[in-house]
Amino acid sequence: MRIVLIFLALQITGFGFSQQTEHYTQYEYNQFAFNPAVAGTKACIDIRSGYRFQWVGIEGAPQTGFLNAHAPLYFSKKKRNAFGPKHGIGGMVIRDAFGPFSFLQLNVAYALHLPVSRYGRLSFGFAFGFKQTAFSTEQLTTELQDPTIPNSGQSYIMFPDARLGVWYRDKKQYAGLSVHNLFGNRLQTGDNSALQRHFYITAGKSFRLEKGWSLIPSFFVLKTARTPMDFHLSALLDLENKFAFGLGLRRTDAITTQVRVKLFNFISIGYSFDFIISKLSGSMWQTHEITGGFNSCSNYGSGSTTDCPTFE
Repeated sequence: MRIVLIFLALQITGFGFSQQTEHYTQYEYNQFAFNPAVAGTKACIDIRSGYRFQWVGIEGAPQTGFLNAHAPLYFSKKKRNAFGPKHGIGGMVIRDAFGPFSFLQLNVAYALHLPVSRYGRLSFGFAFGFKQTAFSTEQLTTELQDPTIPNSGQSYIMFPDARLGVWYRDKKQYAGLSVHNLFGNRLQTGDNSALQRHFYITAGKSFRLEKGWSLIPSFFVLKTARTPMDFHLSALLDLENKFAFGLGLRRTDAITTQVRVKLFNFISIGYSFDFIISKLSGSMWQTHEITGGFNSCSNYGSGSTTDCPTFE
């Protein structure tokens, strides 16, 4: 009975369920969450965590929490061959919930980094893990009491998950392409409840300004077979890797703002606020996102720990 309920609910939600992965306003500082090829691009371990409260004020609105970490596969104080391939590993945990639905993702990632120029690196990454979909009848409300729906109960479905990614970076710019839900698992017979493949494209470039400031424009694009293209345009002003703030626009949904502060030599804290400009704006429902980062070899005040201009 419980499995039937979750299948029925997924069928009813139809189109709304077709976008099944998380979205972050502070994507510039959390690229590994979308692209496994980023694993090991820093000189040491990098840890990111955060929580996103979407459309605060709406009952059952989406909420997302994440924790991820990645590092070079081998740690050594000896100077390695600058023209040889390098490797990276990582792992991530993501929990996404909206209404009676919740998703738990566990993935491990591997990446291979190849030099293509003096400062340029081309990376290929693969992530594999599992995704659990849960449906709770306790959060269902109906106009009339339905005896076929139990007052309490929770159903689970677990299936394998995989991601592929390509990433390029040098001292001035970066670009990446990744695919999520690679297996396209079906939760029942029919297309409406299948996990659609998600295609992510992102890129950015750093422009050096005066008095230690840098301007970093970037974009983030998400496309699935069953939803319109979603994009986020953003521009950050960064002061010597100590303080950054920026503005952005996410399609016709929101105007975004964010601020990031570096504490000591290895901790960063970020906050973003989305001003909703869609039809939801009339009720003043907004979105908040809080993130934190730890990097044990951060180069505070002078630049990035890698060639990528958006990483501390």
